[in-house]
Amino acid sequence: MQEIKDFPKLHTPFTREMVGEDYLLTSKIDTDYEWVFNDEGVKAVDKIDGTNICLRIKDGKIAQIFNRKNEKFIFPPSVIQTRWDGACMEGIAKAIQKGWLSGIEDGDYYGELVGELFNGNPHKITGNLFVPFNYLLRKSHWRSWIKNQYPKDFESISNWFKDLPSLFNQNLGLEKAKAEGLVFYHPDGKRMAKLRRDMFDWYEGRRH
Repeated sequence: MQEIKDFPKLHTPFTREMVGEDYLLTSKIDTDYEWVFNDEGVKAVDKIDGTNICLRIKDGKIAQIFNRKNEKFIFPPSVIQTRWDGACMEGIAKAIQKGWLSGIEDGDYYGELVGELFNGNPHKITGNLFVPFNYLLRKSHWRSWIKNQYPKDFESISNWFKDLPSLFNQNLGLEKAKAEGLVFYHPDGKRMAKLRRDMFDWYEGRRH
């Protein structure tokens, strides 16, 4: 098996600058990220708010679990667990019940663990849930972005983000919630970028 990867820090397609104590977006596009707006097939995927984990599947079973690069010894389960361990087991069990892990081959599968234990539960989930990134790529991306149905200039995107709904919440029939942001995936499978609501100057809440 290959080494577990710690997802690199994703950059924004717009440049940022310090304004007072905040690191905010400008309207200038970073030349390294022009592909976000210009290349065909780029997906704008719901960025959900939790913690990153990886499941290592071997012989059709969960052999190891990692949080970033830290191995978590949950399987086989112990009678003594942390709250994090319990939330992780619950989240994975629910993902299995939803069929999100059916038919996968041996290998490493990454996703986000979201719910009551994580970041104030902005998705308003009962309990906790593991959400594979492959699921989000398939089910929680904006087709209007791929089809170029709306302008992709800074002002238009900024206005869109003010009330951008979480497609993840919509797809699961959860209570309405605003999206934390978007992750942009290039069809080459290598390039990624992100935008969060709290990067805009109009945002009034607590910033990451």
